[in-house]
Amino acid sequence: MRLYGRILLLFCMVVSLTGCVDQIILEDATITLMTGIDLNEKNELIFYLSSPVFSREARLNEEEYGVKADSMRQARGRFDEMVTALTLSGKIQVFVIGKKLLEHPHWFQLMDVMFRDARFSVNARVVVFDGPLAELFAFDPIDKPRLPLHLTKLIDTANQRNLTVKTRVQEFHRQMVEKGETAVLTEIKLDRAVKIMGTALLRHDGTYAGLLESRDTMLLQMFLHERAGETSMTIPLPIQDDRKKIVKDRLSFFLRGTNRDVKVSYRNNQFRFDVKLRLLVDIAERQFPFDMEKDYKKMQKMIVEELRKEFTRLVKSCQENGTDPFGFGVYARAYEYEAWKKVQDDWAAAFAKADVRFVPEVSIKSNGVIK
Repeated sequence: MRLYGRILLLFCMVVSLTGCVDQIILEDATITLMTGIDLNEKNELIFYLSSPVFSREARLNEEEYGVKADSMRQARGRFDEMVTALTLSGKIQVFVIGKKLLEHPHWFQLMDVMFRDARFSVNARVVVFDGPLAELFAFDPIDKPRLPLHLTKLIDTANQRNLTVKTRVQEFHRQMVEKGETAVLTEIKLDRAVKIMGTALLRHDGTYAGLLESRDTMLLQMFLHERAGETSMTIPLPIQDDRKKIVKDRLSFFLRGTNRDVKVSYRNNQFRFDVKLRLLVDIAERQFPFDMEKDYKKMQKMIVEELRKEFTRLVKSCQENGTDPFGFGVYARAYEYEAWKKVQDDWAAAFAKADVRFVPEVSIKSNGVIK
């Protein structure tokens, strides 16, 4: 009986304990959903915050603030002087960087607290905004949900269509410290509505190098992730001269699957990368007559040639602006380590001289439900 009495007493003690000792009532918290950093016209750092308002008496359901500060931790203290309740950073969905800030090297050090303090969210999406950040945080569309939630959904949906990348804070940190590749971020712009512009390319020091539009982002995603989400491409085919035609000779296809194989060699102080891409495609649209039953191999060759041109152009553009979003440096380190050691601290210069050759192989698996 004593044993049962002790068990009963222990059970009552456990039940009487509170579930959360450090619970915070929503009305007493400022939950940051979006934050950002920008430079003003005087090159002073401005930190921004957007948080939902949990109050029936408030006329607006969102509060936005911008403060001058020298660091993100200092900015948080100044936010606490202005917001209704205690600021919390564990629920950040979007971290926005003003494009003007990316003109200055080594700005990445401003994010140190996000990796050092475990209370910060490392799953937030990192975004580049083309324009003054104040305009974005003041944007309040009447036909959209709260701006942080709208941006989150917009980025995720665009990434599913491979129109842009989705780089989270933790992944961004890995890209910035990795010597064998350069970072890529989603780029957006405000033009009556928030619009996905494509993928921003950063150099090793964090400065802005250029923009990959949606079409080039699809090619990049095709290489990086073999297949992520749904990829649909439209390409011109040289069937005949269509410069004066209203209906152009265009072919669209869905990418069913991709497999890549990268071979690395080093000769005469130059890296060479031979990339074989095996693509399984389904024809989604064909705006010209063509006998697929007899000449489907000819169609495959035309698609291969067009993709080879596109990849060659994309790689050359990245080499010229000092970026390697493909991560070819990682392959160089894995397969030609002795040569890599000599150039690892200036991989951008070594990659600019590299010989990169793409060899696509296309297999058409479906022509649709009509001939």
